[in-house]
Amino acid sequence: MQTPDDVLAQRGGTISGAWIERLDLRGGDLTGTHFAGTRMRQVGLADAVLDQAVLQGVELVGCDLRQARLVELEAQGGLLSACDLSRAAGERLRLRGTRLVDCRFGGASLDGARLVGVTIEGGETSYMRLPRAVLLGSRFSHPRLGGAQLMRVDLRGAFLVDCDLRAANFYAADLRGAVLVRCDLSDASFDGADLTAAVLIECSTARTDWADARLPGAATNEARQQHGGA
Repeated sequence: MQTPDDVLAQRGGTISGAWIERLDLRGGDLTGTHFAGTRMRQVGLADAVLDQAVLQGVELVGCDLRQARLVELEAQGGLLSACDLSRAAGERLRLRGTRLVDCRFGGASLDGARLVGVTIEGGETSYMRLPRAVLLGSRFSHPRLGGAQLMRVDLRGAFLVDCDLRAANFYAADLRGAVLVRCDLSDASFDGADLTAAVLIECSTARTDWADARLPGAATNEARQQHGGA
């Protein structure tokens, strides 16, 4: 596809096996569009509308998705690398088996999102909004910084099962009412985080730092003492 009009003309249809590079689709409406095996390089999608779009095995590299609308978008597999999703609106989006590498999520709103088998590696992940999200078998990491940077993330009422959050930095994060089951929190830091009414079930907490965290109850307080917290 050679021009923005070529792409936007497919709104609500299927774009299969296409190579899209260096096109300006800012503010474009691609609601309900199905992208299958599509590759995008340095495509401008800031403020674009991708509500209810489907990304099946799609690869996006260096794409600008700032403030894009991704409500109820569904991604199956695929890769997002060095993409900017700052302040994107992705309420109730669904990601399955997708890998996100060195992407920016600052201020992104993913309320009620569902992430299954997702890997988020590197990038900027502080200030993400994930209230009421469901995360199953997903992994957050940051090789260069030792662990995912999840400062001030909003995980109120979120449900996390079998997630790898080793060495993550949850400084001042909001986990009120969150439920974490069999998550690996080893070496993670919850300095200043709020876990009021949160529930942790069979989570690994070796060397976890609970300093100055607001904890849900005696069970977690005991865990903090056992693992060297204040």
